[in-house]
Amino acid sequence: MLLLNFAFAKAQTGSITVSATEIEEVKGNIYFLIYKTDEGFPKEKDKAFKVGKVSDYKTKASYTFTDIPYGTYAITFFKDENGNGKLDDNFIGFPKEPVGASNMTSMGKPSFKKCKFKLKENTKEMTLKFVL
Repeated sequence: MLLLNFAFAKAQTGSITVSATEIEEVKGNIYFLIYKTDEGFPKEKDKAFKVGKVSDYKTKASYTFTDIPYGTYAITFFKDENGNGKLDDNFIGFPKEPVGASNMTSMGKPSFKKCKFKLKENTKEMTLKFVL
């Protein structure tokens, strides 16, 4: 019985591979952040469910989040060009570094509601573009 419970629990998690494409300049690290709620979304790394960092890339950067329980999530990503580990913005909160998010196709402040998606399979792949 214990073995069945463990197998069932494992079946309820998956992986999400996120690829940022059309990268114009190799400079800095690319951070991928996955959120379970709107708290801290879209840029507070310490409030993200998981954070991934890619340092070796060309025109495409990919990161795979593993052991993600089935549920609703939203992803943001940014290119940390100056290497300070965070997304820099100007005095009105507009990003100074390239950014993007799940379900975003144009500029504008991403909201968790707009960017959310469901993970309900073992593997999910997403290809995203920087919107700034």
